[in-house]
Amino acid sequence: MSKAKEIPEHKDRLGRTINIGDFVAYPSHNSLSIGTIKKLNPKMVGVAKLGKKSLSSSNKYPGDLVLLDGPEVTMYLIKHSGG
Repeated sequence: MSKAKEIPEHKDRLGRTINIGDFVAYPSHNSLSIGTIKKLNPKMVGVAKLGKKSLSSSNKYPGDLVLLDGPEVTMYLIKHSGG
């Protein structure tokens, strides 16, 4: 019998649970980037940078991420939608 893979639970820098689809701020190349969670790996989290057309994501440690929520994310998405 095959076992179903358990989805690991990861916490951000402030102790909040990270889920697929959440928006986060994270360090990238000596600056701060904003992205979305694409995958939860056993030890790391797959993050795709917002505004990037490629489908690739980078792996980050959960403790390096901070969840973003609310009107700030909405305004960022509107401002950087590329429309």
